[in-house]
Amino acid sequence: MKLLLVLLALAASLTAAEFRGKLDSKVEMGTRALSAVVPASAEIVAALPVAPGSDDKVWTLSRPLNIKGKTYLLAVVATAKGEKTLWLDRNGDGKFGDDERWPFVDGKNDVSFGLPWENGIYREFPIRFEYSSKPQPRRTPPGAVAAPAPPPAAVLPTTVTSLVYNFNIHFTGSVDVEGRAMRVMFAPKPADIAIDPANQRISMDANFNGEFEASLGETENGSGKVAVFRVGARYLAFKSIDMKTGEIVVEERPVADYTRFDALPGQVMPDFAFVDFDGGKHQLSDYKGKVVLLDFWGTWCGPCIEEMKHLDPLYEKYHPRGFEVISMNMEKTSGKLTPEGYVAATATARAFIAKAGHKWLQATQESIERVAVDVIHVNLYPTCILIGADGKIISRDARGATLAALLEKHLP
Repeated sequence: MKLLLVLLALAASLTAAEFRGKLDSKVEMGTRALSAVVPASAEIVAALPVAPGSDDKVWTLSRPLNIKGKTYLLAVVATAKGEKTLWLDRNGDGKFGDDERWPFVDGKNDVSFGLPWENGIYREFPIRFEYSSKPQPRRTPPGAVAAPAPPPAAVLPTTVTSLVYNFNIHFTGSVDVEGRAMRVMFAPKPADIAIDPANQRISMDANFNGEFEASLGETENGSGKVAVFRVGARYLAFKSIDMKTGEIVVEERPVADYTRFDALPGQVMPDFAFVDFDGGKHQLSDYKGKVVLLDFWGTWCGPCIEEMKHLDPLYEKYHPRGFEVISMNMEKTSGKLTPEGYVAATATARAFIAKAGHKWLQATQESIERVAVDVIHVNLYPTCILIGADGKIISRDARGATLAALLEKHLP
């Protein structure tokens, strides 16, 4: 019997379908960062081919510009006439050449160009810089009271306060699945230069509409194993990506390899245990008979914080009618925390909740991390799953006005 099972598994692996495609010849701009600028050092000013005028200003980033492990010399020259020019030592020789300048022209505050990048089929890292002359917004820690803003400084022709630029990219491509072009995308970490589906954010356009919709399970965060996507009646995973040739191979997997709980309306939410911020132990099934909202959030997530503010009046109104909220805190990257790290994460979240005054139940990251990562595959924050009194999913996107309407419909 055991031999038969082995033979059947081997036969299945031999007949599993494979689908092939190609990476796009150019990468797309990815994650952007805003950095304050500071007056350039004497060394940076000396690297300019022509000395700036006495009334001109030379600015540089407050921290070095690092792209995929390489640091670039950068300056923005702002003249008394209001002309602004970006300089970037693209060839890395320690000075700015005449061909390493990009003026901001025609009233635009952005410039785009490519950095040389020898990486498989790719020869260019696209980058865009956008300057601002407006004061940078003051950051207030979550739950803290904002201090009065100082009077704004005068905006002069030479004023530059910040630069926004993309420090990362996305690899994209298409795979032919039974005659239909399925778009795929890989989002490497900032230091990554290669595609690693098991440890990066990856996407398949499973419904072929040209978009990557995280709420539909079309995007997964790498957690040490290659994710399996549902594409129609098939279950597909990336088998290989060859950056030297650009070839992509996607393979079919058995349905048992698809571990994501889709949380579609009508599905029964699996039971799970969790611990609240005060150490109390609970089961989701303890709340059967009530309408329950699972709210996945973190103090780092601005939209999560705004959604919680929206929840306050809804909780006050509907809690007496059988509405419960369980906030599922995901404060840090999953799988990276030590026991001390989990304690610190809970302390951060608890302090925020205490200051914000939210009154519903809060679950610790340590107790719900596996549910978030391995069962629901949360990759969009906030994710708000509404569960009916019968334990079945009502909505995976129960936020804002949608949540209010659903509560009025499903509560007595």
